[in-house]
Amino acid sequence: MAQLGVWRSVFLWLLQRISAVLLVVLLGLHIWSSNFATDWASLLRAGIDISLLAVALFHGLNGVRTIVLDFGLGVQARRFVSVSLWMLGFAAFLFGMYGLWPLLFPS
Repeated sequence: MAQLGVWRSVFLWLLQRISAVLLVVLLGLHIWSSNFATDWASLLRAGIDISLLAVALFHGLNGVRTIVLDFGLGVQARRFVSVSLWMLGFAAFLFGMYGLWPLLFPS
């Protein structure tokens, strides 16, 4: 069981690094699509913005989770923090989509 926790930590550590690189790439694509893309690229722009929202939320909340778990919490508290941050991330993603919707798909 402890071996599973180690692999999960390594996997989340690796995803944190991958999401950092993705953030830089998506931010560059977002700036390019906002300033230089024509109207035909609206679907591409929507995909970039939604991806940027999802990756930024994951990166930020995974970082918060890592910091909080460094305090040496018990198993139940660790699970509570993880589940709470996942729920917060899901709610924040829905809220972000609500805000992005009129910008991405104007009538």
